[in-house]
Amino acid sequence: MQGSGFYGWKLLAAFWTVTFINLGFPAYGQSVINTVMAMDLHLDRATLGLLFSAYIGMTGVAGPAAAMLVNRFGVRRTLVIGSGLLFLGSALMATIVSTSVEAAIVLGLLIGSGVSIGAALTSQAGLARWFVRRRALALSILYSAGALGGFVASPLMNRVITMTDGNWRMAWWVMAALTVCTAGVALAFVKEQPADLGQVPDGVEKKATGGARDRPIASFVTTEEWTYREALSTPAYWLMVLSLVGGSCGYTLYLAHGVVHLEDLGHTRAAGAWAISILAGTGILAKVVVAALGDRFDPRYLWAAFTAFFALGLYLVIDARGTLQFFAFAASLGIGFGGGVVCLMAVLSNYYGTKVFASLAGLAVAVNTLSSVLAPYVAGWLYDRGYGYAGSFMTFSIWCLIGAVVLFMVRPPSRRLPELVAATSR
Repeated sequence: MQGSGFYGWKLLAAFWTVTFINLGFPAYGQSVINTVMAMDLHLDRATLGLLFSAYIGMTGVAGPAAAMLVNRFGVRRTLVIGSGLLFLGSALMATIVSTSVEAAIVLGLLIGSGVSIGAALTSQAGLARWFVRRRALALSILYSAGALGGFVASPLMNRVITMTDGNWRMAWWVMAALTVCTAGVALAFVKEQPADLGQVPDGVEKKATGGARDRPIASFVTTEEWTYREALSTPAYWLMVLSLVGGSCGYTLYLAHGVVHLEDLGHTRAAGAWAISILAGTGILAKVVVAALGDRFDPRYLWAAFTAFFALGLYLVIDARGTLQFFAFAASLGIGFGGGVVCLMAVLSNYYGTKVFASLAGLAVAVNTLSSVLAPYVAGWLYDRGYGYAGSFMTFSIWCLIGAVVLFMVRPPSRRLPELVAATSR
């Protein structure tokens, strides 16, 4: 770590706080809140899945919008906009929402967009400007915020609901109050780039010869800045994005139906809440692995291993009746998804550079979240017709296994400079 004079570490603390609330609480907390709301509003499983589909769909649609806002207004203002959307959405859920249609609109347009714009995607775009040699470490620390937020949010929301005799709206009021805090943190502490404070990335001054007073940049980290069009033309980008789809679908499926699925297996709602907490907490362990190894070895290999773990978790959850299998599936899902999402962001910035990173990450998030929109609804529809959840979980478990193999075998892209392209086209 650099000395206390390097502002990047203070900035990371600010981003961590914002992501802890703006990502961890809406993403994980609503799994418990929606379960109680569904009973109160007499919603079937398909509708319960549709609500989460609306939320996750807008996190994807808003991904490119977040990149555009960052490029136009900067990281700080974008985070404030996201917090504002989350506050408005939480306040509406706490007051006027009384039908499934209203819930879907608010969870999608406001909560989903607010999470996409006001949490990790925007924060990591800022971090990419401040960290190069320790980028995987910084991203791992950032994403631990969402995991730890989920660890706290799920049992906390369940506690709030229990203490208020099943009043799920009070949980949304708690969330609304927290988003006011994140807007204040962003306004007070977020700085756009090192040059604004007369600093440089990593706090390391370069020598005239081009070296630095630190270890050299790893071979898997590009020293070039790709264009958006160049990056999209590489098969490696699309293979990596599609490899994550199985995990994204499986993750949204579990967050939407996991609590009620465990209740079907004989567990209590409190146990379902703690399963989500375990999932989020063990995700932190995966981030520790990425932080320790991701700047020394290509994090793509770690990503492949994490994807295999997620496949195991999806398989184990199908019949997680015993205590050992209960903890095993939750830990496997947490390790798999918690590590995989950090590796995705690290690999994209390593392979394609920081200037195009926000746009590539936004597109990757959009593709994965939009692909997973139908998973909760279809799973609920199948359940309502007597097929249960086993087939849905198994489908995405197999997809993740294939994705793990693809990630291990795919090779880093090689940039074809304009002069080379022109010469080879003659």
